[in-house]
Amino acid sequence: METKSGIQFDAVIPYHEKDSEILPYCVEGVRRNLDGLRNIYIVSKDDPDMDGVTWIAETRFPFTMEDVGEIIPYNRRGWYYQQLLKLYVQEVVPELLDHYLILDSDVVFVKPVTFFRGTKMLLDYNGINQEQYDTHMKAVLPHVFENISSESGVTDHMIFRKDIMKELKGRVEEIHGESLWKVFLNKIDPAYYNMSGMSEYNFYFHYVLTLHPELYEMRLLRKCWGEHLYEITQRQDMDFITFHSWYRTASATK
Repeated sequence: METKSGIQFDAVIPYHEKDSEILPYCVEGVRRNLDGLRNIYIVSKDDPDMDGVTWIAETRFPFTMEDVGEIIPYNRRGWYYQQLLKLYVQEVVPELLDHYLILDSDVVFVKPVTFFRGTKMLLDYNGINQEQYDTHMKAVLPHVFENISSESGVTDHMIFRKDIMKELKGRVEEIHGESLWKVFLNKIDPAYYNMSGMSEYNFYFHYVLTLHPELYEMRLLRKCWGEHLYEITQRQDMDFITFHSWYRTASATK
């Protein structure tokens, strides 16, 4: 397929049933608006039974929700679990292209977006930043994250490269002597077990900007949280809208 950038990528969508109402719009937004897209993969517990996508069962991953629960004994274990799925998908799906986009299943792209400028990948920023994210990053790779910018890469999607993820994983496991998923969980401050103690997107964002700045550029996409699905057609001032389940639920009670 011919692309404006000349670079193709795959899209990976980790999915939970709480986003069942949004998922069709998420997939359609990816198909319609992302230049260079090849395949769409959905990672979930059960087969979403959608045409034109490839299902990746969570049972293919080297850890389970129960494994995460042994370290994070709180309701937020599911939130940490889905972050780990994103960090391992390139191993579980070896047929992924060298470049792959991961986006949350509540994200809907409403306007055309490219993720490449020449050979450089484009990273969105200006997401939610938390001090504990930085603390976690420094606990995992202290020598890499001694000095990091104040920008946040927590914007509900991220463009990855397989070789960089392999390098990141190898570096973490060599330093700590155990699997990356265990290191990430064990380095969360216990005070944040039932909150937001780490961010996979922010970790990768700062890793590549620190160690591979020649491969990436930052760019600011227009984004907002959505309350109602009709915003998909009405909010053409946005590049993408994120329909968080907790925000949709809260807004419905107003």
